[in-house]
Amino acid sequence: MNISRPDLDSIMRLDLDSQLSAFRSTHRLIRSTFADITWSYVVGGHGLDTLLLLPGAPGIAEMAFPYIIAFERSHRVIAPSYPADVGSLAQLLAGIDGLLEAETAGSIHVIGASYSGLVAQHLVARHASRVASLLIGDTGVARRDRAIALGIAIAVIARMPRLGFHAAIALVLRNLLRGDTPAHSFWQHYFKGVVAALTVPEFVNRVRVMIDMDRQSLQHQTVPRWCGPTLLLETANDPLFSAAERAALRTCYPQAEVHTFYSQGHITALTRSPEYIAVMTDFLVRHGT
Repeated sequence: MNISRPDLDSIMRLDLDSQLSAFRSTHRLIRSTFADITWSYVVGGHGLDTLLLLPGAPGIAEMAFPYIIAFERSHRVIAPSYPADVGSLAQLLAGIDGLLEAETAGSIHVIGASYSGLVAQHLVARHASRVASLLIGDTGVARRDRAIALGIAIAVIARMPRLGFHAAIALVLRNLLRGDTPAHSFWQHYFKGVVAALTVPEFVNRVRVMIDMDRQSLQHQTVPRWCGPTLLLETANDPLFSAAERAALRTCYPQAEVHTFYSQGHITALTRSPEYIAVMTDFLVRHGT
């Protein structure tokens, strides 16, 4: 199940625009209804291992295209988008349950970063017997204080006109996407399209799921904590998940391997994807079927 280094290197030498263009020409979205909500997702590759590749906060499967391209050469990869009308953690998990039932038969490796790092933690607690490994990056643990702050924020955002909402989101993203590398430039341009397509109700629903995750802390539930193979990827200067929060996450998974990237910002998984993929590939080789 090794990804050959020459093949991976040749893919990663392509600029991101070329990778995305090639991805769009070779992958189509599958649409199915799970738990009464229509989901769209990408399925690619083949192999003994299935990787469930969860999206970040924008909820767009396509954003993981460098990872899908790399991993599908030796694995079966399933990458869902999060539906705009999913507004609770229960709805989100029910939809993923339906997706797993429809598209997988054996064990799975669960991958999630940032927002979906939290989703993944709930998912492995729910499907511990089916999970082969957990890989989560640039994420943290549930925080009830954040749930309160987010509740106040969406009460304001829900009343904003669309143009004002887009201006506010664009301002936040400019801060998160700061950088002058080719990868930064690509993602700065890509997110302009994401913001233009984003609606207030969809954003509010995404935040409502986050509030649910912060309120439903796994630390206080009776389900056993996941103790299987785990990889935690973190960025040393992550502005969204503090050092204390990352330390709390490591405490939750004392068996985990930890890899720290020394970068600025929260988008290491996007701007340094070849390095991220190399670390994850090594882990998967050692913990695959």
